[in-house]
Amino acid sequence: MKKRSRRKKRNVVVPIVVLIFCCIFTAMVAYGWNARKKNVKVAASKGDAETVEVNNSETSSEGETTAVPESETAQTVAETTATPESNPGPDEKVVYFTFDDGPWTGTPRLLDILDQYNIKACFFVTAQYMETEPLKNMLKQIKDRGHNVAVHSLTHNYKKIYASVDAFMSDYDAMDDLIFQATGEHSKMLRFPGGSNASYNKAIRPQLLQAVRDRGIVYFDWNSFDGDVEGKKGQELIDQTIKQVNENTHSILLMHDMPSTAFVHDALPTIIERLKADGYKFELLNENTPPRQFAK
Repeated sequence: MKKRSRRKKRNVVVPIVVLIFCCIFTAMVAYGWNARKKNVKVAASKGDAETVEVNNSETSSEGETTAVPESETAQTVAETTATPESNPGPDEKVVYFTFDDGPWTGTPRLLDILDQYNIKACFFVTAQYMETEPLKNMLKQIKDRGHNVAVHSLTHNYKKIYASVDAFMSDYDAMDDLIFQATGEHSKMLRFPGGSNASYNKAIRPQLLQAVRDRGIVYFDWNSFDGDVEGKKGQELIDQTIKQVNENTHSILLMHDMPSTAFVHDALPTIIERLKADGYKFELLNENTPPRQFAK
């Protein structure tokens, strides 16, 4: 009787176990299919979001991108294929503040203004205006206040740094070493002096861009410019900034932080307020931001 009872229980338990296993397997398959569809949708939305808005003045019919000095706005905008960790939607109005050529002794005032509005910026830095130790202290302060510190150039000497690929990378490493000493982090971001299609780098451009990419460095140009080094000041500078930013849904704004452009600090609060009123939000440029690149 006991053997028959055990056999009967086994006959009941086995089908139940099989049924439970089938249910679990079916649920896993269904979940996997839904996850796959979700991933496809996310990938598609990222692809849409990476579309670059190009100003009418930024298009070029020439076979080769025309070299643009750093004081001019972009003529051609391109992107790398690097996938960002986060990406604003295609209709989301975003502006990235970037400041070139500094720091200098006036930079703390700029940092105070940015702090006042809780805005973080990316500083593409040089060693032009400060001695080594004060420079490192300033770079640390910029980083400690939540901004990104990236390489522009140690010397900003166009003829020297663009003499060869090795010369450029040596200059890059020297500036990056100072950043590392100041912040404890190496930079993976670069803005070429004069832009990636500067006339000075034309002879070495393909090899230079490849050398930078081989190092895992992301280089950023811009699609908006405040006109500061062209002599625009006050209301004229404000108006140009607003006009150019508004021509791009995702705007990488070039400004300069150096002694000769200290007047940018005076205009910045008005620029921020007007861009806020226009519906822009301010994000920090980082190595995962879809870059604007004149040449690649």
